[in-house]
Amino acid sequence: MSRQRICSEGGAEKEVHYRIAVLGAAEVGKSSIISQFLYDRFNSEYNETVEELYRGQYNIDGIRLTLDILDTAGHHEFPAMRKLAISSSDAFILVYSMTDSNSFDEVKKLREDIIAQREKVPIVIVGNKSDISSNVSSVDKETAASIACVDWESGFVQASAKDNTNIVGIFQELLRLSDFPQPLSPAVRRRRMSMPTTSSSSNSIHKHSRNSCVIS
Repeated sequence: MSRQRICSEGGAEKEVHYRIAVLGAAEVGKSSIISQFLYDRFNSEYNETVEELYRGQYNIDGIRLTLDILDTAGHHEFPAMRKLAISSSDAFILVYSMTDSNSFDEVKKLREDIIAQREKVPIVIVGNKSDISSNVSSVDKETAASIACVDWESGFVQASAKDNTNIVGIFQELLRLSDFPQPLSPAVRRRRMSMPTTSSSSNSIHKHSRNSCVIS
């Protein structure tokens, strides 16, 4: 039994559990992507993350899907935490900013670290901040998509956490690569509608210490 799948048969509800690590350089929008996906909200203020773990639970066609989403630090002060995040996760979202070519170089390094530890695991590369004018972008989207999809055989999604563009698509692509092809969007909408409009803290687990190319 793999750790990401816990199946209850014989009339009981089937459960699927994935642990997803979201990695990337500082200020590329990792936390904003998670916030938009889980809570449908965007915070324009930057708050440095050390490490936080969030949980989303969804019912999809009789399957109870649990996503533990690990938001990681964007700096290199915590190499042991990053190594543990890689070794303990089932799938990975690697985020870069389309306005910062250095952040794409960081994604390359992160992917190498993951492959060195885990060999073949589901990885989706995310080019965030697609809402910013192409004149400002310093990472060519076609080149990035080609590297991700052809050279790395990973998923690729161009997104905007600010505008909530393709955010659910990031997690849908990751689940598809993880052999969970069921549509995610309806379950995400149901979960958001059932959530209280107050603080999101009750829906998260805090520990301080959702291959193809989608181009908008």
